[in-house]
Amino acid sequence: MQPADHGDTQPPLLVIVGPTATGKTSLALDLAEHAPIEVISADSRQIYRGLDVGTAKPTLAERKRVPHHLIDIIDPDDVFNAHRFARLARAAIVDIETRGARPVIVGGTGFYIQALLTGSPLGATPPDPDLRSRLTRQLEADGPEPLIQRLREVAPHRASAIDLDNPRRLIRALEVAESRRHQTAPEGQPEATRPIPAYVLGLEVEPATLAERIAQRTAHMFRHGLLDEARRLRAQGYHRTLPALTSVGYAEALAHLDGIMTLSEAIERTTIRTRQYARRQRTWFRHQLPTHWHPPNAALKTALHHLTATRR
Repeated sequence: MQPADHGDTQPPLLVIVGPTATGKTSLALDLAEHAPIEVISADSRQIYRGLDVGTAKPTLAERKRVPHHLIDIIDPDDVFNAHRFARLARAAIVDIETRGARPVIVGGTGFYIQALLTGSPLGATPPDPDLRSRLTRQLEADGPEPLIQRLREVAPHRASAIDLDNPRRLIRALEVAESRRHQTAPEGQPEATRPIPAYVLGLEVEPATLAERIAQRTAHMFRHGLLDEARRLRAQGYHRTLPALTSVGYAEALAHLDGIMTLSEAIERTTIRTRQYARRQRTWFRHQLPTHWHPPNAALKTALHHLTATRR
């Protein structure tokens, strides 16, 4: 299956990005009231079945209003990466356009979006057990700071985008960065890795406003289903050390269920981690993608104009 040919009459692919809680899903739903779109989710946690409340996943009612792709596609203990996302997203683009609708990428996982648009082999790097073992031993012996400094030297964009307090993510980022330093570029460029022309629309919310949105959303999640969701995932046999369950919100919910944190402590910790994550997202999009930033109240008009425009 080949990627869609955007030719001379169809505008570039519309991509809606921004930090968490900026209103990306709401914008896509509003946009669907005016144009025949389908959404391709670029969210590294909404891919998991059963992780609904804590990922702010579009509801079933919202997905009935607008078809969504690449949501609920793997179990919490499955492995997923940017390379796999790009392959599935390209297939979804073809499928959507074949049926006469317009695909819109919506999400905050920058590596996924970059891999899709640039044809980058991000995520295609296979595990290197020997290198991972060496990095793990160094982490245990010297702590995270030497590894963080090394990552900032060899892959500063990765260092600015990941949670450096997460040992698993730190080691994997270094593993990929070190492996790719020694890779040679392939001759030629197959169709499946050709860049995709895109208009990247970023939602920009004032930091104070965004912080308040995050606090309110976090409290709502904990009081309306996140704890039950975490309890259910654990009962299904998913271990708390899985990447899906060490992510923001789920780690804190499980800590509360285990008596490690009070409810107020879990909410506060989740709020802090989410704010930190939003800052990393904002920084990453500003430096890694040609993003056009708009306040939410102006974004709908811009997105609709883009969808209805034609390239000359």
